[in-house]
Amino acid sequence: MKKLLFIFFVLPFINYSQNYLQQNFLLPLEITGTQLIQEGVEFTVPDNTILHLLDRTGSLQYGYNYQGLDCPCIIGPGNTVAHANNNEGVYGILYAFNENSYVKPITINNQGTWNTWTVPENKFWYVLQTYWYTEGFERGDILFAGKEISTNESDNYFLALEYDILAYNSSLSVASVDLKTAPTLFPNPTNSQLSLNSDQNYKIEVYDLSGRKVMETTGNKLNMSVLSNATYLVKAFDKQTKETNTYRVVKN
Repeated sequence: MKKLLFIFFVLPFINYSQNYLQQNFLLPLEITGTQLIQEGVEFTVPDNTILHLLDRTGSLQYGYNYQGLDCPCIIGPGNTVAHANNNEGVYGILYAFNENSYVKPITINNQGTWNTWTVPENKFWYVLQTYWYTEGFERGDILFAGKEISTNESDNYFLALEYDILAYNSSLSVASVDLKTAPTLFPNPTNSQLSLNSDQNYKIEVYDLSGRKVMETTGNKLNMSVLSNATYLVKAFDKQTKETNTYRVVKN
C-alpha cells in the first residue's frame, strides 16, 4: 500500500521539487510580497505566512537557540530569523496559506522533555531542515502518515512542508476541464477582465476558496477588478448544453 501511495502521490511531488534551490513546489501558493532580512535584525514570520529565502551564499540565523540554517530555506509562521553574515541583507519571498491550502509549514522545537509527533492521516511531510539527534533526517526525506518522531533533546528542531493529499486531489479535480470541448477562459492570471473564447452566453459564478459566492454575471466576459487579489473558482454554465465548466483563476 505504501508503495502505491508513493507512486501515485509522492513521486510527482519529488519530481516536481527536485530543483530544491528554486522551490518551484511553492508556486501554487499566493505570493504576498517580499521581506528584507538584515544582519542582526530579527524578523518574525507572520501568521499564515511562509518566508522563503532564496539566497545560497549566506546563513540564516534561526531564532530557536540561534541555529544556523543553510539557504535556500523555508520558515513557517511564528519563527524569528535574522541574517548572520551579510551587511546588506537578502530578500525573501512571502507566501500566504490557509486552511484550504494543500501545502503548509511544519515547525517542531523540542523543549527538553520527552515528546512524540505523528504525521497525520492523509498527509505527508517533506523535510526541509532538521537538527534531530534521534533520527538521521535529511532535506528531501518523505515522512508518511503515521510516522512518529520522538526526542527529549532541548535544542532539536525540525522544519518541513506538510502536503494534504485530499486537498491536493481536490485542487486537481476543479481544474480537470475537457480542453476539446470546453471554452478557454483567458487571460489567467488576470488583474481585471476575463473572456471565454465562445459566442455562447453563460451563467458565470465566482467563488472564493472557502466556497462563498462573490460574483455572478451572464455572458462570456467577466470583470474581476472589484475583487481582492486571491485565487478563485469560476463556474461557467452553458445554457444550451446544460454543462458547467470550472476554472481556477488567479486575480492579481
